[in-house]
Amino acid sequence: MSGMAAKRFLPDVDRTRRAAGWILIALFAYPLAWIFRIVAAGHPNGTAIVFFLLIAGMAALGARLAFWPREFLEIDVFGRTFSVIRKGERSAAGALDSLGPLEVRKRTRIVATGKGRRTVTEYVVRGAVHSGIDLYVMKTSGKARQRMEALALAWHLPCQSLGGAVRSPDALDMPLHERLRGDGAARKPVPLSPEWGVRIEPLSPGYAVVSTHRSYEPLQTVGAIGIATLFLLAGPLSDLPFLKEFLGSARNGDPMALVISVLIGLAALFVLWLVGTSVRDAFFPGTVHITDQGLSYRGRRMRFAEIEEVTATSPIEIVGDRRILSLAGTFCPLAASDALVHELQRLIVEVAATSADQA
Repeated sequence: MSGMAAKRFLPDVDRTRRAAGWILIALFAYPLAWIFRIVAAGHPNGTAIVFFLLIAGMAALGARLAFWPREFLEIDVFGRTFSVIRKGERSAAGALDSLGPLEVRKRTRIVATGKGRRTVTEYVVRGAVHSGIDLYVMKTSGKARQRMEALALAWHLPCQSLGGAVRSPDALDMPLHERLRGDGAARKPVPLSPEWGVRIEPLSPGYAVVSTHRSYEPLQTVGAIGIATLFLLAGPLSDLPFLKEFLGSARNGDPMALVISVLIGLAALFVLWLVGTSVRDAFFPGTVHITDQGLSYRGRRMRFAEIEEVTATSPIEIVGDRRILSLAGTFCPLAASDALVHELQRLIVEVAATSADQA
């Protein structure tokens, strides 16, 4: 493998280790230098030496995580080869093309919490060989797809998202309406069950996909915030003399009181935004408009040339190279996702084919 052509690629675990390493370095570099000056000044006490050893150990751990990954790939795009390096030694090598097609796979795992167990869903980017190496692990399929496509373009490999069609590297940037234009199955309508609460209405030109589905799951967030607010009002915020003194300090320009006031204000704004979006998603899941101007939802628009895929995940995502437009998780029940995604793709292809502006 050519040393000049080879480039190092860190899988997801070692990227996380590297980030943690830099955080440790940033946290302990200055304290280490400060205590080193005390120790180097001569006749340090035992406490200074202990602190020096502890902080030096944390900084050394940060350097170890940041600069010495346990596992990485060496990719030679020009020579079309790759190697797997584990613990500083080459453990495997092969043709770069054997990594293709790169794939996005859905993975679920059970995580133990203080209140029991919960299911975590992840979307993993992997190669065809050495599929035990997670190239990326993302929370949404759209972001995983973007990462996968970036690698596929850089390494010139085919790719496949969630068991869909395998796309060659030359077709990765092709808009959805061009890719499916000649696909008869994609142009065939699929009925939407009335019980799903989703219907298609004609526009002039285009269509509106209207959701009347109701899910009150987001209101659990509102309830949790309400309980927390009552707890604060009955506890820390019930001490009126303390609040008056604190507000007086802020008005008098006390820096600490001002900083805390700003943080409390930002937290309050975030809570209000969270309550507002939860209520909106529960009662107003929204409408998708597909017109000659592209696809729009809740004030956000994507032109047909930007749309490359619609993912049948929860929430449904309209995915492009640089942007992802997510529908509300309450837009439709999970059982309707596949049919709704098919219909959204069909309508995009139909309207784009008759649109004067597909750019």
